[in-house]
Amino acid sequence: MIDFEMELNEMISCKNLMNSYKLYFLKAIIVNASNDKKEFTFYEMACWMCAYSFADVCSVGGRLRPLDKLYDAAVLAIEKEDLMESSKISEVYDATFNTRDGELRRLISSLCNYVPYRLLAYLWPIELKGKTDRQKNQIIEELSRGDKQCVYSIFSISQNKKSIAMNPEWAAYIKSNRKKFMLWIDRKIDAFVWRKQSQ
Repeated sequence: MIDFEMELNEMISCKNLMNSYKLYFLKAIIVNASNDKKEFTFYEMACWMCAYSFADVCSVGGRLRPLDKLYDAAVLAIEKEDLMESSKISEVYDATFNTRDGELRRLISSLCNYVPYRLLAYLWPIELKGKTDRQKNQIIEELSRGDKQCVYSIFSISQNKKSIAMNPEWAAYIKSNRKKFMLWIDRKIDAFVWRKQSQ
């Protein structure tokens, strides 16, 4: 029996939260995962991350953390796609997903170089200890698809397709509890974004 809420909290616990990527990636899952929609490309997820973080990074007016490039993506999207700071989530998603600007597409794509893997890394601390980033990604990719570990993994990763596939049990649980988890992830994001600004 999976304790879904405990697992979600562990995924984004403070000890594992170096930047905002995990929070916005998880929000994209919570908002969009369903019984009918269980597969997402890395690029699609990165565009949702840009869309959900857009108002926050515009309000802050800078990076949420030194290595956090969601602000950079927002600035470039405003410049290249004629977005405004007041643009809606759907407008930001459509503009970033459909952009033909190579520089913007590369920046957006880079947002998912690690976050799909790092969101799952808490499941296998022993297996990942002392490994390089590339090795960690390969191990997490393999273990996320393994029969014994998959039940605890919110999604599995396909490196060849650069996509994630939701675990059906997780997708069903999120769908049934979406409103509660929307409030939960928004509180987590607000605490992360605004606590850092007040320090």
